Amino acid sequence: MGYRNIKIEGNRKLHIENQQLVIESGTEVKIPLEDINSVLIENQAVTVSAYMLQKFADLGIALYVCNEKHLPNGVLLPMVRHSRHYKILKCQMEAGKPLQKRLWQQIIIQKIMNQSLCLEFSKKEGAGELRRMCREVQSGDKTHVEAKAASFYFRKLYGMNFTRGDDHIINAALNYGYAILRGMIARSIVCYGMEPSIGIFHRSELNSFNLADDVIEPFRPIVDLYVALKFDISQTECVLTPEIKRGLYGVVNYEMLIKGEKRILNNCIDSMVVSYSSALQEKCETLNLPELMRLQEHSYE
Repeated sequence: MGYRNIKIEGNRKLHIENQQLVIESGTEVKIPLEDINSVLIENQAVTVSAYMLQKFADLGIALYVCNEKHLPNGVLLPMVRHSRHYKILKCQMEAGKPLQKRLWQQIIIQKIMNQSLCLEFSKKEGAGELRRMCREVQSGDKTHVEAKAASFYFRKLYGMNFTRGDDHIINAALNYGYAILRGMIARSIVCYGMEPSIGIFHRSELNSFNLADDVIEPFRPIVDLYVALKFDISQTECVLTPEIKRGLYGVVNYEMLIKGEKRILNNCIDSMVVSYSSALQEKCETLNLPELMRLQEHSYE
């Protein structure tokens, strides 16, 4: 899988030539397809070729598009790239409730643990209380510890008056970052033969990405940490500028820990998705879950 994440902001033409993505704007920029992990198209005046869409799908390159507010609202996903798609689909549909509840318990515990690390790394109080909450999470989180932890966590991280429903730069930045993560996770789910609408906990018939909304939970704190270090609750007049959005998109280049090893974010996502597929097929309860670390961009030697 590639390592470049490309953001297209201006009026450009995109097409494929000799296994390279060609970006036209007076002059041409050519990037080998094998180097590309994802492309974010923000400008609605950008034109693309059908062959480019085909090649992106063939190679599993995530292609994001944005709405008129310049927020990601769609992602191109490949269809049935896995050789055992039907087998894995059956495992998803036949997964028993006890297994699903125990897997969801693991996910929520790791999410809350990562939230506690986020408070530590941003030098905020409350990490110990969140670790205590981790011990209260039951199978299926039937006592809703996740919601209690989230309410406590966001007020500690961004201020006592902060709520996720506010029209504020912090929420706008969080939503932008989460949308990027969600698209990467959906891409990985499809590439590994699973149906993204069949979730573990999320079950909405109106949501085509229920499983992505499950898998994203322990990854959210990396966006939270980035936003906490870049913005302040007092910045009420600030808006998402192109520079801010480039920074948020760049979060995909940061690292997290998987089984104690530093890995770039998309590798961590793939590892968790593969472990979930294995858990379904082998009826086991082990997931490779990401652990938050201090923000560090992945370096390629």
